[in-house]
Parts: sequence; structure tokens; C-alpha cells
Amino acid sequence: MNASDADRLILRTAARKVSTQIALVCAASLAVVILALVLFALYRSQPAELVQHPAGAGRIYIDEADGLLALILGGALAVVLAAAAGLVSARSAVKPLGEALAVQRRFVQDASHELRTPLAVLDARLQLAQRKAGPDSPAAPTLSRLRQDSAGLAELVDDLLLMSAPASAEKLDPTDVAAQVQAVTEDLRLLAGEARILLECQIACEAAGPPRVRIPAYLLRRMVTALVENAISHTPESGRIDVTVLAAGRKVRIMVRDTGPGIIGIEPHRVFERFARGRPAGDNPARTSYGIGLALVKDAALRHGGDVTVAETGPEGTVLSLELPAA
Repeated sequence: MNASDADRLILRTAARKVSTQIALVCAASLAVVILALVLFALYRSQPAELVQHPAGAGRIYIDEADGLLALILGGALAVVLAAAAGLVSARSAVKPLGEALAVQRRFVQDASHELRTPLAVLDARLQLAQRKAGPDSPAAPTLSRLRQDSAGLAELVDDLLLMSAPASAEKLDPTDVAAQVQAVTEDLRLLAGEARILLECQIACEAAGPPRVRIPAYLLRRMVTALVENAISHTPESGRIDVTVLAAGRKVRIMVRDTGPGIIGIEPHRVFERFARGRPAGDNPARTSYGIGLALVKDAALRHGGDVTVAETGPEGTVLSLELPAA
């Protein structure tokens, strides 16, 4: 039995267990309702009516008002029991999912921890080889690129470790969105310049103070970094990227607009799925983005009460919108 068959067996077993529990709860609820109606009818039966109609008739008589009351009470009881049955069934249904998510989270955390050390050793050995080869060696460009790739992998592992951690239950201090976005823009301006792309940042706020959100500053920086790096990888030379922070009411929106060819080769709504990739603007491997990826940006945004969407896309460019609740 392979892993796929084992997964299907687990799902089938969980489905049978949940369906059996639902059937038993529904049967018990129906029995309780019927019993309650019978007891109510016996209780509301009048002695005079029993005298008028001999016991041998085998019938119990109640008036219309009592019948209507019985239906109302029976319906209310059925609703309450159905809600209880739904709660029990829902808990049973989501329990395997919760266990699977916990196992997945632990695996990502353990794998990330285990990968950090060999990646650090790999980077150290590449650095040593780079020094021994010297800047004039024919292997120097390849070693430099290998170090970049190693650093990118280490960065991705750190991101996975960060994203696998559960959201903190503690009340976070407000983070200045404008300051973090401006810092990311300054850091990536050199990368954009190497690709001959103009990178600009603009802050537009209705409130008097700077826009703030309750997200860790380092996580917000990683999310914005991923969005901008994605824009750089999909913007051709001599293009432009505008990062805009909009704050109005209880929402803070970070817009990343590029002048690329739009989302090509994939449906726009699928760019936030894991392993889904659109067609880059060019074939230059040096412009490959390593950030946490749009899928992890989506996860982080949802975990903190926000969302990230494709606001616009077309031949004139794409706009990604990261919306977060204001602090």
C-alpha cells in the first residue's frame, strides 16, 4: 500500500465513523422527540374524554389547541436536538482535519529546523571554495551564483519555519505599516535597479497618524518583500513598480502595481496556490524570486484577519492588493 492509498483509507475510515455517529445521533433525537410527544399527549388527555370514549377503543383524544401546542413543542425540541447533533457531528468531522493540520505543522517545523544546519554548512563551504578560487578564477561566477542560491534556500526555510508557527495569542503592539513598506522598498530598490526597473513607494492616508496593524514587523516585511519580489520577477526591463499604502477607516491596504504583461499561463485566482506559478517576464535566472511566496503571503494575511487578492491584471500590468485590519 502506497502513501496515497493509505491516505484514502484514513479518509474513508473517518467518513464512515462520522456518518455512523450522525446516524446514531439523528435516530436518538427522533426517538426522544416521539417519546416527548407521546408523553405530552398522555399528560394532556382529559379524564372526561376517556369516560366518553371507552378504553377498549384504544385511542387518546386531545383538542386542537393541545395538538398545536404539541407540534410547537415538538418542533422546538427537534431544532434543539438537531443543533446538538450538528455540533457533535461537526466536532467529529473536523477532528481528523485538525489532527492532520497539527501533524503537517509539526513536520514543517521539524524539517525546517533540520535543514537550517546543513544549509549553513553548505554556505560556509561555498564561501571557503570561493576564497580559495579567488575573484579571477573561471569558477568564481558559478560559486557566487551557488552562494546566492544557498542563501535563497536558507531564507525560504526560515520563512517556512516562521509561517508554520501558530499565530500568537498575545496582544501584539501596533506596527507602523508605512515605515516597514518604505524600508522594504529601499532594500529592494537595488535589486530592481539591476533589472532596470523603477521602484517607487507612496503613502496615502486619511487619518492623522501613520497607518498601523497588529502584525509582527518582521512578518509584515516578509509579506511585502514577497509581493515586491514577485513584481520584479514579472516586470520587463525599463518597467515600473509602484508600492502604495492606503489607509481608510478600519482597513490598511498595500497595493503593488507593476507594468508587466499581466498574469499569463495561469488563472489569476490561482497565483496564491502552492506550487502555482505564472510565466515570468524574462528568462534571466538572476531575477528569480525566493521570498515566502504568494501562497504563504495568503496564509499569513488570513491568519491575521486580512487577505491578499489580484485587484487588476492585463497587458498593462498587474496589481496585487494586501488588505489588513487597522490597529
